[in-house]
Amino acid sequence: MTLRAIILGLALVILQTAITPYNDYYVQGTDISGNHFPLGALFALIVLTLGINTIIKKAIPKSALIESELITIWMMMVVSSAIPSKGMMGYLFPYLAAPVYFATPENEWAESLHPHLPNWLVVWDKRTAFDFYEGDSPVPWLVWAKPLLIWTIFIIILYFVTICLSVVLRKQWVERERFVFPLVALPVEMSQRPQSNSLLNAFFKSKLMWLGFLIAALLHLINGLHEYLPAVPRIPTMFNLYEPFTERPWIVMRWWPQLRLFLYFSVIGITYLLTLEVSFSCWFFFLFFKFQYIIINAFSIPINPWICARGQTMAAYVALFFAFLFKGKEHLKEILKKTFLSESKSREIDDSNEPLPYRWAFLGLTLGFLLLSYLCVFAGMSLWVALIVIAVFFITSTALTWMVVNGGLLLIQAPMYPSEYIEIPMGTRPINPNSLALLSFQRVMMRDWGGILMPSVLHGFKAADPVNLRRRGLMGAMTLAIFFAIVISYFASLPLIYAKGGLNLQSGPFIRSPRYFNHIVSLIQFPRDTKWNEVYSMILGFGIISFLLFMRHQFLWWKLHPIGYVMGAVYSSYFLWSSIFIGWLLKCIILKFGGIRQYRNFRPLFMGMILGEYSIIGLWMIIGMFTNVPYRGALPG
Repeated sequence: MTLRAIILGLALVILQTAITPYNDYYVQGTDISGNHFPLGALFALIVLTLGINTIIKKAIPKSALIESELITIWMMMVVSSAIPSKGMMGYLFPYLAAPVYFATPENEWAESLHPHLPNWLVVWDKRTAFDFYEGDSPVPWLVWAKPLLIWTIFIIILYFVTICLSVVLRKQWVERERFVFPLVALPVEMSQRPQSNSLLNAFFKSKLMWLGFLIAALLHLINGLHEYLPAVPRIPTMFNLYEPFTERPWIVMRWWPQLRLFLYFSVIGITYLLTLEVSFSCWFFFLFFKFQYIIINAFSIPINPWICARGQTMAAYVALFFAFLFKGKEHLKEILKKTFLSESKSREIDDSNEPLPYRWAFLGLTLGFLLLSYLCVFAGMSLWVALIVIAVFFITSTALTWMVVNGGLLLIQAPMYPSEYIEIPMGTRPINPNSLALLSFQRVMMRDWGGILMPSVLHGFKAADPVNLRRRGLMGAMTLAIFFAIVISYFASLPLIYAKGGLNLQSGPFIRSPRYFNHIVSLIQFPRDTKWNEVYSMILGFGIISFLLFMRHQFLWWKLHPIGYVMGAVYSSYFLWSSIFIGWLLKCIILKFGGIRQYRNFRPLFMGMILGEYSIIGLWMIIGMFTNVPYRGALPG
């Protein structure tokens, strides 16, 4: 860990945070941080390794950035990339102004919602809320100061608990179960130190790598030119496969998620790094849920197919979490011993190279969880509701993180709010109006799961190993990056919003998302009973995921991986399944006819596809911020 790496990393974090709102909200091109393999961080690493570092090596060889410094910079950008966008601030600002701006006599927000929200939680000044959405006005910083301070405290504690939980999981997942961490492979390869007197390392000298780079780069180069010169033909990357299905029961292929084929070279490249059972399961279970829809439609079963699939997925997260606890029970016992036994009795458990001492991590996790619950209660939420919602958030985050670090799913999503684990089995009658009103803010940080922090933190802990980087030093650098990203987000986002107006920015977070307040008002006015259809679906899902976990644990020949089942019915599968299928098929062919040797030989080709796609998309992103011409749909997100 070097000072210059931290300084350069912070400089790039500040730059990334400053331009993200303009790119994501206003230009609305490919998001800088649209998934768990963020474009901004990898593009910066490409520029550093192929551009800046090469020039430094030629001019002053001893001053070139080494692999540990490059990984430090990359990880600082990764952990901070989602904060100024949909991972946090993208929804926070609209939710603080929307309750006042969108309140009308018809939606009855003023009567049913406002009385249950604390004065310090949102922006109540009508002029401030109006200017936020209409634009062309300066930022009233004094009005925003109090709610932003309160939310900053909550955000920092939430991130602290996330880091502590990641520390608890690290050894079990990295060293004992040896998860693949496929999203770390390319940055580590790019960062490796070249041989003496060489400008580029072995990865960048591979002809197959550059062939893969060229395949992906040419497609995006042509499609990007099409945005500026319509005469240049566009190469299609999305194909509708549902059009032939017009009769029952096959018409369900047109239902969400529709049967479409998306071509993402980055996903194909990442899939090549996965085990065949994981990649097979990811596309198989997408079709498995489609088959469920066909059966429900064919036999007129009285349940919404999407609701049935959603309930199964919700139960799967809980089952997976308990499976993690069971499988890692020996590791958890060691952590408890280190936490509660005296120093002399716990010396045999070495945590000197952990990102945090186990005692700090476990106590931080426990106390932070309780403090988050207290803040919710202080705002007016019932204690039991706060405990369940926060617990479910971290349970779901853990399950989704497992899918990212073990299955390479750069785009993840969960089809529910944490509070629905209460609403479905119990109904909403036991939840008081204050709690319901506060639950409307789940959307800020507990619904867009593609921006959760935990996968990025664990990626950093894993990436530190091959470059011999001290984990505690890296964690300190990542913590600095998170803090700077939070602060800079305020000064980058609010001036843009007040200049352009929220109504003229991305409609998802600014206009459509606050409609969730309508749902909350409906629950306050008309309490709901138990949703038995979803309860039965959850029981079915718990049984299926338990069966898959049991078969995988007991029989080596079993090829269906639980990751595929959890992913099969959610938003991310709609984008990923087809490219995962292509990657799986290509890997099967190479292994069948060339064996493991040819698999290793072709690995640079597929990693080059990832590099080529991200390089050209990043280039169009930068050009788009100057021309206001977006290049959309290039990456899943």
